[in-house]
Amino acid sequence: AVAPGNRGQLARRARHLYPHVPTAHRDAPNAPERVAMADTRDESTPLVARDDATATRRARLTSAARRAAAVVGALACALGCYDVVSGRAFSLGTITNWAFAGVESPSLTFTLDASWIAKDVRAANKVFFTSPLSKAFIVKHNFGSSSFFKEEERIPMTRVGLRKWMLTTTSVNYEYGFMLENEAGEKLREIGPAYVGTTGDVVAPSKFMKDCTVAFGKYRNRLVSQKTGASSNIKACFASCDEDCVLPDAPKPIGMLDASDYTGGSKWSNSQFSCALGSETTYDQASKSFYISGTQNSLIICPHDIGPKKHPDITIEVVFKLDPTFDAASSYGWIFGHDNGGYDRSFIISDERFGGGVASGVGGVYNSGMPTPTKGVWHHGLAVFRQGVKDGSYTALDGVRSPRRATANNNEGLPNFSIGGLVGIRSIPHSMKGYIRYFNFYEGALSEDQIEAMYVKNTPWP
Repeated sequence: AVAPGNRGQLARRARHLYPHVPTAHRDAPNAPERVAMADTRDESTPLVARDDATATRRARLTSAARRAAAVVGALACALGCYDVVSGRAFSLGTITNWAFAGVESPSLTFTLDASWIAKDVRAANKVFFTSPLSKAFIVKHNFGSSSFFKEEERIPMTRVGLRKWMLTTTSVNYEYGFMLENEAGEKLREIGPAYVGTTGDVVAPSKFMKDCTVAFGKYRNRLVSQKTGASSNIKACFASCDEDCVLPDAPKPIGMLDASDYTGGSKWSNSQFSCALGSETTYDQASKSFYISGTQNSLIICPHDIGPKKHPDITIEVVFKLDPTFDAASSYGWIFGHDNGGYDRSFIISDERFGGGVASGVGGVYNSGMPTPTKGVWHHGLAVFRQGVKDGSYTALDGVRSPRRATANNNEGLPNFSIGGLVGIRSIPHSMKGYIRYFNFYEGALSEDQIEAMYVKNTPWP
């Protein structure tokens, strides 16, 4: 309840702090369950910025009636808004942070991670995610500004990793959100209407970001923290309340190598383990990957045992792109392996003994039913090995499991494994010709949902 003597002061403060809060707060008992996207187009930027999105903005409340409505909405908001840092409800009178006191905006550093996008978000934006991600931006509405998330005022972020961007700026001090752009020029925002029509192609932020966004009527947006002493470093996973994009229920990584981390020298290494580059292994700066020419001297050798005694169940992952000149008819295309003559653990792309397509060494030959990967584009390959488990081993390419499984009965093979091909001269080359971006291996086997998730997370789209 508000004391009669304080109502005027509170109303004036409400108009100052929340000039655009509609009367019907989304958490009100009679709030509509869904609002069609067409009804919100003139009020806020939709999640997917189509051609006409630059003209989309939330209207300023100009009439006296709307200003009065804003006061009512603000009072309702005092009962339903949340502090995005602490998760506790706050009242209008407690907001004393710099953003609302007219103090100059501090310098903030934003880090956006888009390496893992939740399955429901991807499913609701299928067209957008068919094109590689290329850019990231911050869209904003600053305190006291009449500019609401205009695309022409977006702030570009600097790419610092495969799917990671950073920005240090003093130009954001109130509502904000992130926007991705793909190579087709399409744009996807993570903030906007709290409800969408059932026939739309977007997922509303209330469905996946409720705990880290603040509701303003129909809309949910990220908010610069109002907590005194809040960190100036803001980390976010796109379309998620997580700070870092972590693959759900992922198997334990034994070793993970990312070629984009390479800084020079004869080793491809990190804190987990180190692999020796061949004398003819070259590094392609443009794609941040290693180039394998198909020769023995271009192979990468890793001193780690991947045999079944040490790892009964193991998943091995490689991200690669075949050179347009790679000839699948004249090479068996073993991209990695530790084979010493027993069809040991490996990932294969063109061996006619395995049907000529994607397969893996499981102690014998089998046909997985998958074709040879397309040349000139990035692929995500997985080989799952479960020693002695009936139909427990399989391969996957670009998020899709092979039609046929196999029962693995592997020998121990060599104590080291090689990337780019097999060690040793053979009558038919057991090597690839192309680029390697990632090589990772994990303890345990992946489920089909995890196969798709791993593909989404680790496929490089430079």
